[in-house]
This record gives sequence, structure tokens and C-alpha cells, in this order.
Amino acid sequence: MWRRRSQPPRDPGFDGEALSHLAAIHDTALRLCKDAAEAQDLTHDTFVRALNSAERFEPGTSLKTWLLTILHNLYRTRLRDRGRHAEESLDEDSVDVSAPQASEESWHTVTSAQLDAAVTALPPKLREVVVLRDLHGLSYKEVAQVLNLPVGTVMSRLHRGRESLRALLVPMVHGEKSLARKREVP
Repeated sequence: MWRRRSQPPRDPGFDGEALSHLAAIHDTALRLCKDAAEAQDLTHDTFVRALNSAERFEPGTSLKTWLLTILHNLYRTRLRDRGRHAEESLDEDSVDVSAPQASEESWHTVTSAQLDAAVTALPPKLREVVVLRDLHGLSYKEVAQVLNLPVGTVMSRLHRGRESLRALLVPMVHGEKSLARKREVP
């Protein structure tokens, strides 16, 4: 008869510390999925997997980074299982980066809803890097670890993502209301 190896007891503070990152994990899931119900499922699955694999977490490392890695791996698995290609286009034609510049003062008029719409309009590979680095404050090295990418690729995608965001937001700063003209259909 097979006997399951006993696992060391989980650190009693692990669950609470993991749950302290719930909002960040859900926010990232929502930005990746663009669907509230799917983001909730992905967040739930992330925490179930994390709690079931708590013994694999290395104390002294970033729990938030570890949770985000689980989240991204689950997201990519779902894309693959749906028959979609996780490798989506990074065509720079998807966002026109030759938009006019805005003055420093005019950036203060951008609302959080406009910023959210612009981030959502980014191609997925650029969006995930921008969200992890600029919205969650992960270091380049942590983003590279979460996405399993070289740091140079993270830096390149972040640059293109920021340029694309600027191109999407400048028309709003100048009074245009829609992102529709260059927004990709998921």
C-alpha cells in the first residue's frame, strides 16, 4: 500500500502572510484576464495551489513574487488549455507609438479609469510586465523570475509597454475620449 510522506507542518503565519497579498494577486489576475469571474477563479486557484505547496516556498524570499509566479503559470496553462497561443503578437503596429507629446502638467488630468483602460489595451506580453513592475513595484529581477524571462527581455518589454501607454494616453490628455482606434481585440 502506498503511503503518503508526511509533510512538515506549515508555518502558522504563512496563511496570513499569503492572504495579505490577496488584493495584489486579484488585481493582477483581473488585468491579465480582463474578466472578473475568470480573475476570481484564477485568484482562488493560485491560493489553493500556494497553500497546498507551502512547503516549497523558500523562507527569506519574496512570498508575493512566489504567488505571482504561481498566478502567471496558471494563467498560461489556461491559455494553452483553451487552445489559444500564449505567445501573442508583440507587433508594434498594435499601438501607434508616434503619438504627439503631452506637457508634464497635462499628465495630472489622466484619471485612474483612463489609465486602467490604457493598460488593458496593451498587448498581453507588454501588459504583464508593466503591471508587475509599475503597478506592483517588483524589481526587474523579480519580474524576470515571475515570467521566466531574461532581465533584458523584461527591460525591453517594459520600455515598449511604457511607450505604448504614453501613445494611448496622450490623446486623452488632449481631449480625445476613445482608445478604440488602436485597441486590439483579445
